Amino acid sequence: MAKKLQIEGLSYRYALGGRNVLANVNLELEAGEKVLLAGSSGSGKSTLLRVISPVTMPRGEISGKVLLDGTDVKTLSRVECISKIAYVSQNPETQIVVDTVFGELAFSCENIGIAKKEVRRRIAWTATYFGIEHLLKRRVSELSGGQKQIVSLAAAIMLKPEVLLLDEPTTYLDPVAAVRFLDLVDRINRDFGITVVVAEHRVSEFANRFDRVVKVENGSVSDVANDSAGGGADIFYEKVFSLNDRKKSDSEPAVTVKNLMFRYDRNGQNVLDGVDIVIPKGSVFALLGGNGCGKTTFLRCLTGELKPQQGKIKIDGKLSAMTQNPLSMFIEETVRKDLRFFMKKKGASGKEADEKIGEIAKKLELTDAILDSHILDLSGGEVERSAIAKLILAGADVMLFDEPTKGLDLETKKKLAELMQALASAGITSVFVTHDINFALAAADCAGVLSSGAILE
Repeated sequence: MAKKLQIEGLSYRYALGGRNVLANVNLELEAGEKVLLAGSSGSGKSTLLRVISPVTMPRGEISGKVLLDGTDVKTLSRVECISKIAYVSQNPETQIVVDTVFGELAFSCENIGIAKKEVRRRIAWTATYFGIEHLLKRRVSELSGGQKQIVSLAAAIMLKPEVLLLDEPTTYLDPVAAVRFLDLVDRINRDFGITVVVAEHRVSEFANRFDRVVKVENGSVSDVANDSAGGGADIFYEKVFSLNDRKKSDSEPAVTVKNLMFRYDRNGQNVLDGVDIVIPKGSVFALLGGNGCGKTTFLRCLTGELKPQQGKIKIDGKLSAMTQNPLSMFIEETVRKDLRFFMKKKGASGKEADEKIGEIAKKLELTDAILDSHILDLSGGEVERSAIAKLILAGADVMLFDEPTKGLDLETKKKLAELMQALASAGITSVFVTHDINFALAAADCAGVLSSGAILE
């Protein structure tokens, strides 16, 4: 079969980086092949996807070649790169640029000068193919995370690309939605012969869907045996409910919520409809549920960002929270500078700040390279761990985490679970929203599932 994509001796270093993130990468993909990129957080998976096209390549130093059908991508025009190589980031919030679904689908085509009549034809076909006709007039802000991810994928396919690059596309999806999304990717690959490369941490669950698994480690790549088939993930909630058998019912409440009701529109349906929950002090509480059920809305009500129409919320102690976009928590250009600034605002001396930062960095495996790199040059998992460090340094009694495992590899997830349990032993309560049932089972000692506006225990 013909070679669609050839990567030869590729090395890359971010503009402010002190090391090569990619080192002499050699990789060939055949036309229509479907490849899974596996590797730990910070191994270089996301960077490799971004540097394949000059359009998505971040600022930095690059050497080596990327060939598309034998042609160096550097010699292609911007329009050719955009049309032939589609890239979908792990966070649809960072990629969607228009406020309506119709406008988002039209944007990429209009941006490269495709005639309006042809754009409308492509929207009609794409919306039908992806089953999103009912969303065309909706505002993107009204969509669930899963719907946004599908819209991002549909917008990429509008250009009829030859190569599709997906950076951890299941990160924001519940287990069932993740399977459906990958079913859609399989269909695209099968129907159009598009070469697909997916960076993903959930290797054991999804490896059997791919022709080949390529491991990225320390900036280098190597083929590995595809022997992960059948690992799978638990997509049912039975085991989650069993966590409540060990709920600390004799502890004082850290979070008490009574008859909480919230809706975004005055005449709309309640997203939260009579939520009642008591979370004991020193607990690790996991909140699960399908995409769009209201989990993030619930956290935003706890923080006071949203004002419910009815109900009472009581938090015993100081509260701190991490959002789904941890980048928003940083104001300095590097993690170390940001954490130092944060600690000094809290009254710590320079020496005290460095000592505390060093302690938490060791627990979360935040190396000097991570601490001193530009925040925008870090992988999703590295940003996530840095945000968790800041949350812990805030010294809260109750910590809220919105999807804390996105971008994290299995080993880092294990350490995060251990850290949450250690915090619980110190009397600190953790409340986290997640789609990752396996992580919930490992980290939590009590749990709930949000369904039809209420939390079931």
